[in-house]
Amino acid sequence: LMKFDGRKFAEGIISMLPKKKAKLAIFLDPSNVSGAKYVEKKVEVGKRLGVEIVMNKIDGDEDGIIVQLPHPRAKELITNISPEKDVDGLREDSLYLPAVVRAIVEILYNSPSDPPLKLRGGRKGVILIVGCHGFVGRKLMQVFPNAVGMDKEDFDIEKIKTANVVISCTGQVGLIQSDMVCDGLVAIDVGYPEAEFTPEALAKASFYTPVPGGVGPVTVAMLFKNLLEGTGECL
Repeated sequence: LMKFDGRKFAEGIISMLPKKKAKLAIFLDPSNVSGAKYVEKKVEVGKRLGVEIVMNKIDGDEDGIIVQLPHPRAKELITNISPEKDVDGLREDSLYLPAVVRAIVEILYNSPSDPPLKLRGGRKGVILIVGCHGFVGRKLMQVFPNAVGMDKEDFDIEKIKTANVVISCTGQVGLIQSDMVCDGLVAIDVGYPEAEFTPEALAKASFYTPVPGGVGPVTVAMLFKNLLEGTGECL
């Protein structure tokens, strides 16, 4: 059983990011308590990288603009972000892969694991995406075209049991239980702030991402990877 250390893994990514001048605008709904904690982490990483961050406004000279979801004006705000500044990949025509999707790909293919996850899941195993009709799930299905997808209307426990890699991105706490999964699975939990896999389900895993401290920190790292590799003036 291997518990993925997302904070350590993210630090490795952040340490390799190019040093560039960049400006990031973040829109946050004040009532979004869990989102505020997430934004704090983004501001912290941004300061370390020398990125200028402005909150809830657009000055026009931003290199990237993000909306911390959920947000009551999400549709309006996202529509007004130009594709080249949509560094969180929230638009369908964004120039960037969503940071959370990029984080999942990075974890599956580049995290320390024996045997490598890319052999266990990406090439020889079955990847199953629970929540395939949501925004993250749809993007994951594009990245992993051979994956099996399901959502609440076609939830199938027997199908979940056949998967070597289970990615859950439904937003439903404690959805994936021990009687639904096979022994030795790879469990990728996209839940926040609470986990979608129960502790009993994770006990059967050979590798899993915890909540918190799993996919989340890597998502923050990938946001800044999108921002700094795509835009900005070299220092």
